[in-house]
Amino acid sequence: MKVLDDEKDKLLDHEYDGIRELDNHMPVWWLWLFYFTIAFGIGYALYYEVFEWGPDQHEEYEMEMAAAEEKYKFDEQSSAGESSFTWTYSEQVEVIEKGKEIFMGMNNLCFTCHGSAAEGLVGPNLTDDFWIHGCSAEEVALSITEGYPDKGMVAYGSGAPMPNEDVNALVSYIGSLQGTNPPNAKAIDEARAKPCSIN
Repeated sequence: MKVLDDEKDKLLDHEYDGIRELDNHMPVWWLWLFYFTIAFGIGYALYYEVFEWGPDQHEEYEMEMAAAEEKYKFDEQSSAGESSFTWTYSEQVEVIEKGKEIFMGMNNLCFTCHGSAAEGLVGPNLTDDFWIHGCSAEEVALSITEGYPDKGMVAYGSGAPMPNEDVNALVSYIGSLQGTNPPNAKAIDEARAKPCSIN
């Protein structure tokens, strides 16, 4: 048969344990892939090790940390838990609207516990004049940034830090809700809440 004749021509001279090997060439695509990996390895070694054009893992770490600090605008004081930021209740419409977006957003989940109108669900009602942890801008900011993990509220609502400006916008929005009297408001917890008026 023609096939057997072709294979006979490809038989190599050596034999092992009664097995003889055919002289089949590697597929061209496999050879090119092999050559590519060699070229890539040489290029990688030259770029990172020989000429040191590319950053090493320590430099990449520093670059990523710098980018994170720029993104979240953390300074040394805020990362240590202290901040010189002045918390205020802003009355600017755009600031309050930004705070509303944060409150209603899926990144911080404020509305899932406090209700879409802050009427209180699992978390307390934020629209009445009786607050558990105080109602000054500083106290509200502290509640947001530190949370109350033992009561189910993680820092920033979801654990994802926010810039101080965003926290202050959220504080301002929460402050704007006091006295709005939404329907189905949660009853006051008289055992814990104390009278607290923002205005």
